[in-house]
Amino acid sequence: MKKQTSALHDTIILVIITLVAGVILGAVHDVTAGPIAEQEAATQAAAQKEVFPDADSFSEVKDFDSDAFSSVLEQQGIDQTTVNAVYEADGSDGSKLGYVVDSTNNEGYGGAVELMVGITTGDSGDVINGISFLSLEETAGMGMKAENPDFKDQFTNMDIGDAGSISYTKSGKSAANEIDAISGCTITTNAVTKAVNGALAAVTYLEEG
Repeated sequence: MKKQTSALHDTIILVIITLVAGVILGAVHDVTAGPIAEQEAATQAAAQKEVFPDADSFSEVKDFDSDAFSSVLEQQGIDQTTVNAVYEADGSDGSKLGYVVDSTNNEGYGGAVELMVGITTGDSGDVINGISFLSLEETAGMGMKAENPDFKDQFTNMDIGDAGSISYTKSGKSAANEIDAISGCTITTNAVTKAVNGALAAVTYLEEG
């Protein structure tokens, strides 16, 4: 009988501890969820402004279906890539200047490479304003060189005209829609290129249907 009473006593204590721990974890989540969401929103807003400094405001394109668009990317050979969201970039007068696209490729050496791409649209073709990394966990001194100006700045005011996509080269760029690969880091270069091409495909899809 004593053993049964002791077991019941231990069980009750364990249940109480579990309940208290659950309440504490829930409270911590409630306290931290707000600041985390605010920080993520601030990071996103900063990235949008970085890649489209001429825009006065950004509004998400609500009817863009990321899941449905994945089949379009597969058809174009832009595999392992997801367009997470598309935002219209508007001027101070409310006119549409272009788009900012949140795009991810899963083939980075250290994992997923997520970036924002600013794209100005016009009758003469698309211009990539720039890119801003939201997630980049490549090898230090190697793939992380994607953050270095000599690579990243290649996307600043990159006028690709009607090319519709970009490519990378290891032998020196010879076309407006080419970038020089990071030396020794083809995997990272490929991931960035696919993420950018996913963004360009999304803009073409929205503009041309």
